[in-house]
Amino acid sequence: MRVAWLLGVLLLAGCTGTRPPAATLSTDSLLRAAISRHIDVLASDDFEGRKPGTEGEAKTLRYLAREWQAAGLESGTNDPAHPWFAPVELVSSTPERSAVRFTRAGRTALLPRDEVVAFASGTRGLVEDAPVVFVGEQGERLDSAALAGRVVLMMWDHAGQTEQREALLRGGAAAVLAIVGDRAELDNLVEVRRRGSYRLAEADGADTLDGFVTRSAAAALIGRDRFEALVRDAREADFRPVALDLRSTIEAVSVAGMVRTFNLIARLPGKRPAAGAVLVLAHWDHFGHCSPDTGSPGICNGAVDNASGLAVLTEVARRLASGPRLERDVYFVATTGEEWGLLGAQAIAENPPIPLDTIVAAFNLDTVAVAPAGTPVAIVGRGLTPLDPGILEVLRLTGRRESEERLAQEYLRRQDGWALLQRDVPAVSVTSAFGSAEALDRYIAQRYHQPTDEPGGIELGGAVEDLLLTEALVRYFSDPAKWAATAGKSAAPL
Repeated sequence: MRVAWLLGVLLLAGCTGTRPPAATLSTDSLLRAAISRHIDVLASDDFEGRKPGTEGEAKTLRYLAREWQAAGLESGTNDPAHPWFAPVELVSSTPERSAVRFTRAGRTALLPRDEVVAFASGTRGLVEDAPVVFVGEQGERLDSAALAGRVVLMMWDHAGQTEQREALLRGGAAAVLAIVGDRAELDNLVEVRRRGSYRLAEADGADTLDGFVTRSAAAALIGRDRFEALVRDAREADFRPVALDLRSTIEAVSVAGMVRTFNLIARLPGKRPAAGAVLVLAHWDHFGHCSPDTGSPGICNGAVDNASGLAVLTEVARRLASGPRLERDVYFVATTGEEWGLLGAQAIAENPPIPLDTIVAAFNLDTVAVAPAGTPVAIVGRGLTPLDPGILEVLRLTGRRESEERLAQEYLRRQDGWALLQRDVPAVSVTSAFGSAEALDRYIAQRYHQPTDEPGGIELGGAVEDLLLTEALVRYFSDPAKWAATAGKSAAPL
């Protein structure tokens, strides 16, 4: 059994102690070296991109468990049957082929070649001769009567695109096709989907059918002038879905399977566990073998995303465990399946190691090695939790500056904290990674979800500062004398 196999390595943890640092080295140099060491291991080709359900996952969890136990943490699952490793059952789906056809008045509507594609979450999805409706950016508030049995065209170029698609499918749409900017964007999205997708096995098991179509293909279908008018109208507050004079037949075939993966959960016991707990999390997963280029290893190693977050989390745990005992418990979680839809974080929200209303504060570490030292700090989730006054106080005490908010909020729903926020857990990400648009744009263009996200040449200045800031945040919120909590609800700083 894989759990037993993973647990076996913990017996060796005592042999993996860290060599004491030279006294002449600065704190900054020591932390840079520690972060680099973790990234070099976790983002090496030997870990094969840390895809769930692979040997790369087993190596990742073995490494983290050894490091965390050596630092002084203990199992935090609170489940004797599954110490350290909390199982997460996933349903996998790998696309095989698809065909999409549109008709108008019984005649086939011609499309540019290879500019529309569909995917089935189950083994086969089929919609025959269904009416087509354009909804723009709407989703959650639409009546199911407007969606049921229809192929829905939605816009993809806006925040909340994934949530919109999920809402449309939950609302009864027979299929959802998202309109993307151009062929290059379509190819990138298709490449991601060809790596396979996952969903929680415990979630609603209804199979879905979705896909993408380019803007030029949508314009050819609808008529360019009418399409541009629909896109303009969709931005208005009073826009309503528009039935089109089109019908569609869509078929997609996938190879389905089951994957057993794990969240890693550890605890640093505090003096007063009844006073609530602080949670620190970072996702361990990435995409594995991801490049069709047979002339290279083709591995998405995820050095920045998210070996850097794991490195910072591990060193925060080590520093906290080596100091005076904190008042509140602190839980450290390495989540699975973030890249596939925040699945590990959803599993934590569904089956938490402690009651969710006892979590005083949660801090997510994701893609931290992006910005240089001195970059202002973004608060992803600002204004959505009671934590803001305490966070701002810690920023003041540590001499950090807050960045402009807009950039951070664009990523609110794309990180593990969002799954916890949905359950009213006060979860934020406080990081320099989203504090500089220039640094973030450079990372996205050069590394994001690409085989180029390798250990070499990573900017660690902001990561070191974020490590010290995260430590300060945990110390602050773990102290009831500084941050009170009543019935699991965070209060203002004292």
